[in-house]
Amino acid sequence: MTLVTKYDGTTEVYSEDKIKNSASRVGVPDELQQQMIESIRGRLYEGISTREIFALIKDFLKSSGSPHLAMKYNLKQALAELGPSGYPFEKYVSLLLSAEGYETKINQTIAGTCVTHEVDVLAFKDNMTYFIEAKFHKNPSQRTDVRVTLYIKARVEDLSSNWKEGKTRAWIVTNTRFSSDAIQYGECQNIKLTSWGYPKGNGIADLIDRTGLHPITIIDDLSTSDKLRLLTSGVVVCSQLMDPANHYLLSNEFIRNTLPHLAKICQNQSN
Repeated sequence: MTLVTKYDGTTEVYSEDKIKNSASRVGVPDELQQQMIESIRGRLYEGISTREIFALIKDFLKSSGSPHLAMKYNLKQALAELGPSGYPFEKYVSLLLSAEGYETKINQTIAGTCVTHEVDVLAFKDNMTYFIEAKFHKNPSQRTDVRVTLYIKARVEDLSSNWKEGKTRAWIVTNTRFSSDAIQYGECQNIKLTSWGYPKGNGIADLIDRTGLHPITIIDDLSTSDKLRLLTSGVVVCSQLMDPANHYLLSNEFIRNTLPHLAKICQNQSN
């Protein structure tokens, strides 16, 4: 039995089932999964960090015949790089929901009964208006706590009391996780919650898998400055890089060596 040190400093028993589950989620074939697990097994030691295990997985996949799968393992960290302002995350949430059939608007200023509010994303579907707080955290292990749900509940009550266009609902989308109290309060107050892993089968990672809209920040071949330059230019998802109209933002080397791998995981969604 080997103990693994998690991002928050706590420990848990190393689980090959967790490795298999994460590998299946990103599309690693069964045979390659087994080879990967055997490779990791031979390099485990007591107290190894999840970060080190993650690095072992990525190194293995990069040297395999499917290096594009290594990029998909970047997802949680990639979402945390949709900053530093958080505005790219708001745009990203809007794109995800648009691909799910919502009509969306970002950065809306809307008057409530008492005060005016800045709404990150306004979404419409099935005669329902959603006032969405896109709660971005740069630290992937930071949780969105109950204070956020309490705050959003009050804001949306003020907005809804002055909204003349049908039913409304509060919605919080975060790139990390919710605390247990935040989930309990959100469910009690009918606040729609979307986070990493919540709700089961319909969290933000599930939305990404369904839509194929992976953030450009999953790409290892882009430097931090390259990512920031692209985000500033409004390029948020990988499918936008597949558009020849955006190739002027990329180096010839990137177009030649990275785009072919990128095409395997990023569906060319409209944007």
